[in-house]
Amino acid sequence: MIDKTISGKISRQVAGLDRAARLVWQSAPGWTCINLGLIVLQGLIPLTALFLMKQIVDAVAAGLSAADKTAAFQQALLWILLALAVALLAVICRSLTELAEEAQALIVTDTVADRLHAQSIAVDLAYYEDPRYFDTLHQAQAEAPYRPTRIVNGLIQLGQNGLSFLGIAALLFSFNWLLAVVLFLVALPGAIVRIVFSRKFYGLRQQQLETERKSWYFNEILTDAAHAKEVRLFNLGALFQERFRNLRRELRQSRLTLARHHSLADFLVQAAATAAVFGTLAFIAYQALSGSITIGGLVMYYQGFQTGLSTLQSILSSLAALYEDNLFLGNFYSFLDLKPSITAPLQPKRLPREFKHGIVLEHLNFAYPGSSQDVLSDVNLTLAPGQVIALVGRNGSGKTTLIKLLCRLYDPRA
Repeated sequence: MIDKTISGKISRQVAGLDRAARLVWQSAPGWTCINLGLIVLQGLIPLTALFLMKQIVDAVAAGLSAADKTAAFQQALLWILLALAVALLAVICRSLTELAEEAQALIVTDTVADRLHAQSIAVDLAYYEDPRYFDTLHQAQAEAPYRPTRIVNGLIQLGQNGLSFLGIAALLFSFNWLLAVVLFLVALPGAIVRIVFSRKFYGLRQQQLETERKSWYFNEILTDAAHAKEVRLFNLGALFQERFRNLRRELRQSRLTLARHHSLADFLVQAAATAAVFGTLAFIAYQALSGSITIGGLVMYYQGFQTGLSTLQSILSSLAALYEDNLFLGNFYSFLDLKPSITAPLQPKRLPREFKHGIVLEHLNFAYPGSSQDVLSDVNLTLAPGQVIALVGRNGSGKTTLIKLLCRLYDPRA
């Protein structure tokens, strides 16, 4: 029975994120450590920048009425130089982060490809002859090379924004606790919209897997050199091109319809967030005019609210993106978790250099996995050593199937 409880869904999501994080850590531990160190630095920079901006504005405001303008300017210049140092540190951190993420992505992509190749070799031949499984392989190949890295980068971004938000939320709470509450209430609807539509987009992609795969086949036939002669010989170009157009049109229309609904919902929540930002500006301006805070305080708290809103939206968007990536990565894990039913014996016997008894089949029966109809039924066959035979029969009579069984690409039912 499928566990549909909230705790069950959360457990599955956490398990998927943990598996992705371990994959990236095992692939590139050094670059992952560098990324973690950069998180801490970048998480503290926004709050520090806000404080320095307040000090600059207050120093300039105080200097307007000061008798010694030179001393006032020197005081403001000191804060400006400190702000410059913090800005340069932010630039350095961003550059290092881009380098670390790029290196990490390249290594993880190669690791994922290696695991896909190893599993592709290990799974049974039956996997490739069942269209249901082939859809899983198709999506695993399409999504797996970049989804694990996106998940880890999302976790890194989440940690960085989380540190920044905690500092900014504490700053706003110290001024007026209502600002922190408004900040959260304004950002939450956007995250809900993102999660809801992530689920819808995922469901649509799952429904369209077979159609998308068919369109890829037509594209490959039309563009690959291996099929160029046949396409021209049988005049199939226009026919396959029209079928490709029809399939892509079907895919495009469904996705655009869902995208329009997403855009409308996103517009509504963004409009509400914009109104909240300017409402907050009016409240802070009133506090400044009443003398409760300085001009520098007005700048700091207003920028703090804007930065906090942007940071919280990034946090919630990161959570929604992690949810989306985890859904798609499930296909990759489903593929990796497949266990071959045909395995080598624990103590295999060597093939003799010279066959003395030949090959004997007695009462052989076989049906392909998922089918109840026998392809081969009660087959008896003796191949003497050195004997050459020909398998003759109409299409679908089981000639190729018999060869597959002799090569042990399948195991017989009896």
